[in-house]
Amino acid sequence: MNARRGRYWLALALLAALSGCRGSGLVKATGRLTYQGKPVPSTRVTFQPDDGGRRSTGVTDDDGNFSLRFSRTQEGVARGAHTVYLTYEVSAEEEERKVPPKADKALREVIARYGDPKKTSLHYEVTRSGDHFDIELK
Repeated sequence: MNARRGRYWLALALLAALSGCRGSGLVKATGRLTYQGKPVPSTRVTFQPDDGGRRSTGVTDDDGNFSLRFSRTQEGVARGAHTVYLTYEVSAEEEERKVPPKADKALREVIARYGDPKKTSLHYEVTRSGDHFDIELK
């Protein structure tokens, strides 16, 4: 009976270890968004898996850098092919006209061209943890 119980606990520990290696299936990914060689700030970058899975997003900082998050508590993005679309994020300070827009009207129009997931030309493959995507808008 003790040998059976020992095998049970060993199998349980092995399952826990294997699922821990796989984790959530998410990998860390970062990127930089630019237009004409200049950083694009305050833009939500959305990686939508082509297989219909849950999306990951990140918002660019003033230097155009972003880090993808799956949820408020989970960093990362699913591996695989993704359609990428963009949305300009107006800050509260911009709305209240306390600060000028971080992106001028022309840049916001460029961002808007990539705002429809069905029409965007941005497609990327996430293959491993640590992937970095340099996205240059045209």
